[in-house]
Formats: sequence, structure tokens, C-alpha cells
Amino acid sequence: MLFVYQLKVGVCLIGFYLVLKLLLGRETFHHLYRAMLLAAVPLSLLLPLVHVNSDEPSALGQGLIIIEGVFAEVQQPTGEALQASSALSSGIRLAYIIYMIGLAVVVLWHVASQVRLWKLLRQGRVERMPDGTWLHILPGGKLAPFSYFRHIVISQQDYDENPREILTHEQAHIAHWHSADVLLSNLLVALQWWNPAAWLLRRELQQVHEYEADEAVLERGVDARQYQLLLIRKSVGEQLFSMANNFNHQSLKKRIRMMTTKKSNRWQQLRALAVVPVAALALVAFAQPEVESIAEQVKYSATLSYAAPADTLKYSATLSYAAPADTLKKAYDSVEKMPEFPGGMSEMMRFVSDNIRYPKDAMEAKKEGRALVEFVIETDGSISDVSVVKEVYPSIDEEAIRVVKSMPKWTPGEQDGKKVRVKFMMPITFKLQGSSENKTVPLEIIPTGGKGNGPDPLFIVDGKEVSSDVVIKIDSKTIESITVLKDKAAVEVYGAKGKNGVVEVKLKK
Repeated sequence: MLFVYQLKVGVCLIGFYLVLKLLLGRETFHHLYRAMLLAAVPLSLLLPLVHVNSDEPSALGQGLIIIEGVFAEVQQPTGEALQASSALSSGIRLAYIIYMIGLAVVVLWHVASQVRLWKLLRQGRVERMPDGTWLHILPGGKLAPFSYFRHIVISQQDYDENPREILTHEQAHIAHWHSADVLLSNLLVALQWWNPAAWLLRRELQQVHEYEADEAVLERGVDARQYQLLLIRKSVGEQLFSMANNFNHQSLKKRIRMMTTKKSNRWQQLRALAVVPVAALALVAFAQPEVESIAEQVKYSATLSYAAPADTLKYSATLSYAAPADTLKKAYDSVEKMPEFPGGMSEMMRFVSDNIRYPKDAMEAKKEGRALVEFVIETDGSISDVSVVKEVYPSIDEEAIRVVKSMPKWTPGEQDGKKVRVKFMMPITFKLQGSSENKTVPLEIIPTGGKGNGPDPLFIVDGKEVSSDVVIKIDSKTIESITVLKDKAAVEVYGAKGKNGVVEVKLKK
């Protein structure tokens, strides 16, 4: 998901920038510092895409069960759940819209700068220099000199007064391909416009460009004091283009101080190795299931609820599901073809609803919570190594394990045409909620078969008695309302047939 990916890239950029700025920002290894700043860009973009697999992962290193869109057909969330889901969805949409607006603004800003630059290159007198560089001499003296790839722009006044120093400086920019660096950093700023680290990294990179160009000028034998005075005089010039290398770049004080700084000890270059633990830390952090789970819950969420018979309580089992198969944490190698429950996930949903029971002692003790069950799909499709890695209550944990163990054989997962073992986690949330004798309720609490919870209630659809199988197949989008009658209220209306409760379904016209 773009939203989560951008956050991960932003975290990487902040880490790399802070470490490099702290360790190399004041040193005279300009070439090394520039290389490390440039390397931070692709590393930040690629590290969030890397997923680490382990042959012997810990319990928290696995993926969640994949159940994609099937639950949307079984329930229509209402009340607080619907409000929370709607608020989350609205928040994500708003954040996405704001991000796209910011991206468009930054891109248009750079495009406008590029257009103005090309218009300027068509003005004035153009000369071809011996090294193949194009020199653009513009009338007047207000425009600050700058370079763009193999083009140097200079005013007539600067060309007449200080051609050697200025041209040497700009030729150094061209020789080191600084314009390519600016182009890359501008792309990063566009993608990460909300991240201060992206802007700071670009500024730091432009500063290093000036250090390298200044160094090249002094190596050509130009007097340092005269050159520094020239920089001061030109510091009042206008900087017009975000795409160009400007002669009067900001932070003039830093440039002058760097010219007089003693060369750093070569052993201090080893500080650049600090990016290695930063990259490793990013990989470990992004590989944590908590991070992936939170990220994927932004994309997917579903709840399946069940009715508890002969009392005024109900419980719900929440099956969370996460990213597509290629992003899950697995027990072994990456699995190209994930295991599948017989008949698909809709059948697994039906199986769970038919077989799970809310433990009586847990209900009496008013115990509820989320049991995280871990299990392995073997190469023959059987279930093994079932355990609860996040306990709730003894009887609840036992019930969650019992249901998983009772599952029929799955179609095993495959990798490179071979069947492999795949580890899953299934979070099941048991929650107690009160209910009244008569109430209109969403489809989620309709019993989907009474095998595990007692006899079926009486189902009435538009005044006609139907079986539970017919109710299960009803598209929830076609339902106008559902009314549940229990105990005396059901018997008074439907007689003995209503002794197990009545579910009245009214379809939309």
C-alpha cells in the first residue's frame, strides 16, 4: 500500500540523514559524503520492499490467515464498528488526497522551474567551449551564474570581470555530474514532500556540491582570499532554479569555513560504515509482524459474529487477515501457492461458525479477549503444531485450539512446484455483549447452522418459513431488516415452532 510504503521510506530517510549528518557532515571527505547521501536514497526506497524469511522463525514472525473479501458478504457492520471503520477509511482517504495534492504541487513547481530554465537558455549569446560545454552569456549583471548538465549560464558583467573563477567553479559542477544528483534529490522531495528529512538531505547534497566545486577552484591555483571575496559579492544574486547548480548557493559561511578547515584523518572515513546497522535495523523493524499487521489492517478488516443460544449473551469471533501471500512471514521459503481450505475461505467461515462454541465457564466468568492461534499446514494438508501464542482464558484457549485441530485437510502450499509446510496465525476474538428479547439486528448474528450451538431457530423470509441454508445464501445487500424474537415473544407469535427463537428477514422491494 502506497500510504504505508511512504511511511517506511520516510523512517529510513530520517535514520540515514541523521547518522550521516552527525558523523560526516563536518568532515572534509566531500566525495565520500556525497556518495553516502546518494546511496541513502535508493536504500530508503528499496529497504521497505525487502522481506526477510527464516527457516526457524519465532511465533511472532509469521503471517496471518488470508481471508480476503468473503466476510463482506456475511455481515454489514453497524453501530460503533461501522463508525470506527468509516472514520478509519475516511482518515486514510483524506491522508491520501492530501499526499497527492502535495505531490502535484511539488511536481508542478519543479516543472515550472525547468520550463523557465529552458527559456533562459535560449536567450543571450551562446559559445561552445573547448571541453564541449555550452556557455550562455546573458546581458546585464543581476543574474547569478549557474550550471545545468553541460550548460553554463553567466551574465555579461561576470564574464567580463571574473570569468576564470566562475567558469572553473561551474565546470567542476559539470565534471562531477552534480545536475544528476539534483534531479534525483528533486524526485525524492516530490515523493516525500511531507518529510523534512527529504528536504534536508537535498540541501545537504547541494552543500556538498559547492564544497567539491570550491575545492576544484582552489586546486587550479586561484587565490583563496580573492575567491572568498568573490563569493561574498555574488551572495546577493538571485537564485532562480531548483534544477540548477547555483554559484551563490546558500550557507556561504560554511563554504568559507570548509575552505580553511584542516583535512580530516583518513581513518574517520570508517564512520560511513554506520549506515550498515541503520539498514539492518530497518530490515529487522519492517520484518516484525506487529508492523506488518498494523500496516495491513489499514487495508483489510472483517468481523464474523455468532449468536449464543438460550441466554442473553452473544459472542463474536474476529478473523483478521493480512497481506497477499508474497508479503506474509512464512515458516520456510516463500510460497508461490498458498494453502487453501477445502471449498475456499467461505467454507472455512462456515466450518468455524458450525463448530466453535463459547465456553460456558468463560461466559459465566465474563471472560473475553483475543486468542492468537498458531498452526502449520503440512505438505499433506493436515494441521499440526497447534498452539496459542497469546492466551486469553484457559477454556477459551482450549476452544480455539480444538476448532483449529478439527479442521479437515487443506490443499497444501507449493513453492517451485513442490509442496511445502506453511505456518499460519489465526486471531479469534471472543466477546460478550448483552441483547434484549426483541431487537432488530444486522445479519452478522444470524446463526449459520446450529450444529455447534443447539437446534436451528425458525427462519421467516418475507413471511415464508425457510431453512437455514436458504438464509445463508441471501445476499446481505438485498436485506432491508432482520428481527430476532426469543423465548416468550417468539412462542406468542409462532407457537411451538418458535421455542428455539425466530429470525424474521425482510427483503428490499
